[in-house]
Amino acid sequence: MQADSFKGIYALLLTPFQEDGLIDWPGYERYVDWQLSHRPHHLFAVCGSSEMRMLDLQERLKLAERAIARAGDTPVVATANVESSLDAQKEELRRMEQTGVSALVLTTQGLGDEDERLIEYVETMAALTSLPIILYELPGAGPRCIRPSVYKHFVDAGTIVGVKDTTCTIEGITGKIKEAPSSQVLQANIPFVLDALRAGAGGVMSTLSTACTPLLLKLWEEVIRNDGAADDTHGLLVGLNSVLGSCFPSTAKYWVSLTGIPIRPLTRQGNTLEPAHARAVRAWYDWAVRQGIIL
Repeated sequence: MQADSFKGIYALLLTPFQEDGLIDWPGYERYVDWQLSHRPHHLFAVCGSSEMRMLDLQERLKLAERAIARAGDTPVVATANVESSLDAQKEELRRMEQTGVSALVLTTQGLGDEDERLIEYVETMAALTSLPIILYELPGAGPRCIRPSVYKHFVDAGTIVGVKDTTCTIEGITGKIKEAPSSQVLQANIPFVLDALRAGAGGVMSTLSTACTPLLLKLWEEVIRNDGAADDTHGLLVGLNSVLGSCFPSTAKYWVSLTGIPIRPLTRQGNTLEPAHARAVRAWYDWAVRQGIIL
């Protein structure tokens, strides 16, 4: 029952910045409200899309706290092991738990191919909290991908309720589903998202949800209804994913700004929204508006 409560579409949250590089807190609150207006099943408040590795602990805690304050009944999850040392991560986990999140997300810390070390690490961190835990195969922190047998070990032991899977292969996705069908394998890869949902994946945690949550919710409902329209929606999502992925998260921030939410396409990680990227995003957005597509 606990794992079932973590099904569905997760709206990943961007971090708006001011021109001086500080977080735009009023802009963040408007953006969170905009995401909540789409009625996602969950918010993911501190994640790769939030540029969490470019934020300090106080900023990450504040992002979670402000999302929770506005979320009402919508559960909020957040990553709790971004700090560099184990001792600092333990303190981070304790403080993130105190924000009121519904679950803690733990990255695999580049231990995906070191089974014994990964098991020891996750079990050490899990022993520090009573909250549910979702593992996170964080891109850029490889080797990140968990073997299905190790994933099953965590689920069977009651250590975790699910995983944000970023293997980007259907074999990696279905391997976890087959080994631990009672857990929630949350899919991050848009090209395989429809196949994954039809194979039993428990939901979606995708960068595309930073800007296009309504379309992911539409896909989710179509899959539940076994509606053939899911194939068309998936095709649209694949195209949008290519456009927004070209200079993410600047492109996602620009898309959000086109909806009327004031958010600058600024990041701390150094990528800049080039004119060609902006033009591609604008062309897709204008086309979607003309087609009456839910945005």
